[in-house]
Formats: sequence, structure tokens, C-alpha cells
Amino acid sequence: MANKILLLILIFFGFGLNSKIYSEEDHTAHQAGVREFSIVAIEYRGTKVWVPGTLIVRKGDKVKIKLINNINSDPNTHGFAIDEFGIKKVVARGEIETVEFSADKEGLFTIYCQLHPAHIGGQLLVLKE
Repeated sequence: MANKILLLILIFFGFGLNSKIYSEEDHTAHQAGVREFSIVAIEYRGTKVWVPGTLIVRKGDKVKIKLINNINSDPNTHGFAIDEFGIKKVVARGEIETVEFSADKEGLFTIYCQLHPAHIGGQLLVLKE
């Protein structure tokens, strides 16, 4: 039972409260038009997720995401894809990759592993300008 509760907490924080949201200092960064994130692929008892699981930006932002794969189990590569922005990147264990794009459309977009779609999900929320 305790294991299930821990897993639910991990999923909740990975996809919910652990989201990167705007603050006052982010407002200044938004005026500059660049939003930067670092996200890490982790595994907890067989469940693989990108943390934070939700990224929030504004339409028109230039988005730069540093991807770090810290999953120790096989396979040693995992993907990061956002179809609507033409993003598909493969990240090897222990390596760092970067993706950059312009958030030119509003909405909620799925982030997933194009190599193993059953896991490592997340979402990108693009708000109005």
C-alpha cells in the first residue's frame, strides 16, 4: 500500500504541482522572449517520467529545454517528442541534449517518448501572449 502511495505522489508531483509556472522574475524573462527549462528523465519502481512533467510558456516565447536522461535501467536511450512543434530528440543515459523552438500556437500539447510511447509522458501548456 505504501508503495502505491509513493508512486501516486511521484506521478502527481511529476505531472502536476512540480510544473514550472510563472513568477515575477519569469515576467522579466518573458519580456526578453526566452523560456529555459532543465528536465530530467527518472525512473521510480519501473515508472519512467520527465520531471517536471508540465512546462508552461506563453505564445511567442522562444523555448529552450535541456534534457537529461538519468534512467539507469535498459534501454539506455529515451525520446522527447512534441509533434506539434516538430520536436523529436533521443537522449542517451547520462547525456544532455537540448531542443529549441518557438511556441507559435496556443494549447495543451503532449510530450512523449517517441521510442517507447507507453512511458515518459508530460505536457506543454502554451498560454495566450
